[in-house]
This record gives sequence, C-alpha cells and structure tokens, in this order.
Amino acid sequence: MGIGNTLVFATEQHPKKRENKVGILTIHAHQHTDGVCTPMMLKCCKVDPVLTGSISKDCASVSRHKEALQKYINAYLYKQYTSTWSKSDCTISPLSDSLYVLGVHMTPDDADADKCVAAKSVFSEWEGGAGIQEGKTSKASKTPRAAAGGALPAHTRIRATVLDIKFCRVDDVPMIMQACRVFFRQAEFSGSRTKVVFACGEMPMWWKLLHDTPFNFKKNRDTFENVEVIEQIRTRRALHFFSCFTVPPADITFSTRVKSADGSTWMPVIYVDFPKLVIQDRPGHSA
Repeated sequence: MGIGNTLVFATEQHPKKRENKVGILTIHAHQHTDGVCTPMMLKCCKVDPVLTGSISKDCASVSRHKEALQKYINAYLYKQYTSTWSKSDCTISPLSDSLYVLGVHMTPDDADADKCVAAKSVFSEWEGGAGIQEGKTSKASKTPRAAAGGALPAHTRIRATVLDIKFCRVDDVPMIMQACRVFFRQAEFSGSRTKVVFACGEMPMWWKLLHDTPFNFKKNRDTFENVEVIEQIRTRRALHFFSCFTVPPADITFSTRVKSADGSTWMPVIYVDFPKLVIQDRPGHSA
C-alpha cells in the first residue's frame, strides 16, 4: 500500500457540509460486478488520525482534565481561525462545527510497553467491533505507539502520561500542539512545570525510499504529514494490496462520478464513514 497512490489522505471539501474542509481518505480500487471490473474511488470520512504525545505528570493527576483539554483545544482553534491574524495568514478554512479535536485519551506511560499492549492500544478502545481483534493481532508494528505515529524514543521517555488526540485534519496539528502547551501552562499542578512533548512520527519505509528523504535529526515534531495518517490506517486495519472492501448500500453517505485520469470514462465515487467500511481479505492472498 502507498506506492502508486493506492491510498491518499488529504484535506478536502466535505460532501454534505460543503463549507467544511476535512481529512478524507481516498482509496483507489476496482469494483467487481457480474464479472466486470470497473475502476472506482472510495472516499472515507471520519478517519480520525491520532496525534501522540507525552505529559510530564502522572496519569492520575492529569487524566481528570481530558474533557477540559478537548474543549479548550477546540475553543483555542476556533479563536485562532476567527482572529484577524489567522484570516490573513491561514490558507485553511475553519470548521463550521468547531470539531477540530474529536477525542482525548490518556494512559500511564509504563516503562515496559510490551507488557501494556492492551492498555495502550487506543485504536481498539475507540474503534470497537472488528478493530478490537485487529488491534490485538496485528503485527505490522512493534508497538502501539509506532502505529499511532509518534513513538517516543527511549532516551526521551519518562514515567509520565501518554496523550492521544483524535483530530480531524493534519492542517490543525500545529495549533493543537500549541493549545496543549498553553492549557498545561495555565493548569494548576503541584510540583514542577508540566511539559507536553510530541515526538516526530516514523515515516513509512516505502515513502523514504520513494522520496530519498534525509535523516531527520529533530526529536520533536512541528507538523503532521498526510502520509503518517496513511501508515496509521494501514497498520491499525491491517490493509494490504489485495484487501477487498464491501460497502453496505445503507452506509453510503454520498455518491457521484468523476472523469478518469485520461478523460476516457467516468468513474463512480462512493463516500462512506471509515468505521463502516467492511474490509475483507481477497481469497488466496494474505497480509
């Protein structure tokens, strides 16, 4: 997956709330009907990528603030987008419903991650259903932190709190990280100052080989790449080149057609919420 643009994640116009630009996963696939193979595209909304960080306080003292943190981040981004400075600087439009962050999850940052797979696999807890079993059995990454796109290096890890934030689009991540730091600077905690660190994500190897990217010496991130979202999705849902998809007609939220790349034909485009996309293995192939 990845090479050849089979999967693409980008900020696009929502098919129904057309005033909103959200993160949408495009899957280039082929529709098999009565022995006929037709190129098509699946457009998936509600992909919910995850930004992972570390808070320099124990989970017991900060977890009670997770609902307040989520509300603060959304309010912070709303204020930034509606300010005069933001309007003149930003190329991305605000969301009409201000849902920039869709969930906040906190877990103890245990020293031995291998013994805490169930506790730290946030995708299993949030997605439910088939995702639970997949989250337990997938071997695509060494730890759930790697799947979340922000594993903290051993030399920076401390016994603190792992912070997982589900967000809507990668364009908002720099402001989301800034909002987190401001929130914990203002929050009252005993002891030393509360620090929030967001480690750089691990780019997939196929991306590194394709783009010949130089080694990144930075420890902490300042952006979030669309390709990181693709790797999260590929890992947590165990996708591979021969994966097959089924979309129940009742779960199709919108459908249209677009011209093919060569302009020779019209391709069907189906919009569906990602958690409702049924993923199956093609007979005779395995991940």
